[in-house]
Amino acid sequence: MEPDATYRWDSPDGYDFFETTRLLRTGGNDPTVRRVQEGLWRAARLPEGPVTVRITVDAGASIAVRAWGEGANSAGPYVRRWLGLEEPAWCLPDHPVTNRLLHEHPGIRLNDTGDVFEGLVTTILQQQVTWQEAAFTWRRLVEELGEVAPGPRELRLAPTPRAVRSVSVDRLMLLGIGRQRAKTIQEVAFSAKGLQRAAELPTDEAMSLLQHVRGVGPWTAAFVLGLRLARPEPIVRGDLKLPHAVCWALAGEPRGDDERMAELLAPFPGQGFQVIRLIYAARIEAPRRSHKREIRFGFLR
Repeated sequence: MEPDATYRWDSPDGYDFFETTRLLRTGGNDPTVRRVQEGLWRAARLPEGPVTVRITVDAGASIAVRAWGEGANSAGPYVRRWLGLEEPAWCLPDHPVTNRLLHEHPGIRLNDTGDVFEGLVTTILQQQVTWQEAAFTWRRLVEELGEVAPGPRELRLAPTPRAVRSVSVDRLMLLGIGRQRAKTIQEVAFSAKGLQRAAELPTDEAMSLLQHVRGVGPWTAAFVLGLRLARPEPIVRGDLKLPHAVCWALAGEPRGDDERMAELLAPFPGQGFQVIRLIYAARIEAPRRSHKREIRFGFLR
């Protein structure tokens, strides 16, 4: 099938396409995104209409985009923001650890999908569950309430707020979503139009706006802004593992809390999430407690 529009850009020097786009997927079976050897496919809703894009990177570091659907002719600027191509290379304050991480991952950028509702739903599904469970429920939700995406690839569009509003909490629970998360997703669906303003507001105001919804706290808001709206500032609070990873990476301390994490990120004002994303890129995790210690003190991983 011939595309409705095509685009081609030169990659920025050192740009890392595959690490930059790694977290655009919610699990390996995300029906809205497919990773392929030469790039990825993504289906999305743009203000101009739905679109499916095939993004490929060739040996000459050129990025080619083929687009299908009503939004195809307007897709170029959106895709550039998805890929972080409008973002300059990161420059962090001098620190031995981040200097090394930036040397190892110089081409990483943040993703700006511009879609606050989708970002909230994918993040709410991750509240207090495993990544695998969140990915499973996202796939079920998209298959149940999403629509077939345009183009030659079998992809689906994420559900609209209207589609989510049209079903009951009990029906969402049948997809494997816990009651509290299902109620929060519905709250977000009913407030979606106003919440979309977070995409344009300064980060502090956007954090506050997102948390006006019951069930959306600082953890959810920070991840939406950092992972889906390309904000470099948020420091994620309330995560079970992240403070340990940050403390281990920056100070060699195997355990830490939100306060200690904030202390270690203080030398990076306005760039806390960039540091967190570098730690994710490097796959740094704090060492687990020994099995003997877990049994003795009753700690859970």
